Amino acid sequence: MPSSCVIFLIFLPAALSFSVGGWLLRSRQRFVWAARQTTGRVVQIDRANGAYDIEFTIDDGTTLRAKSPIRSNSPAYQVGDTVSILYDPRRPAYIRENRFRDLWAVPYALTFGGGFVAVICLLLPIYLAP
Repeated sequence: MPSSCVIFLIFLPAALSFSVGGWLLRSRQRFVWAARQTTGRVVQIDRANGAYDIEFTIDDGTTLRAKSPIRSNSPAYQVGDTVSILYDPRRPAYIRENRFRDLWAVPYALTFGGGFVAVICLLLPIYLAP
């Protein structure tokens, strides 16, 4: 298989990763701009899948309970711990923890990782040219 085909086959997933990462960054940015911040309390941890339920109060005084979207084999919290969260006022059950890891780590990794590999794939033919 010619090297240009190999480079192209590496470039495609890298470009896709870059695109998905960019879309996620923009999506999270819109969420953060519209979101309200509050403090919740961990009320239950599902040890089977690492999910935990957070109880929090929204602006109008209503107390809600939502499942954290982040799952982990070793949860970062214990029952009773307080958690800073962001919630969507239009859909209050949609929450995110107000931490870099939960908001930005995956979008940045996809965007910069995919972008880096894509740029390498675009520059590689210049260095491989006879």
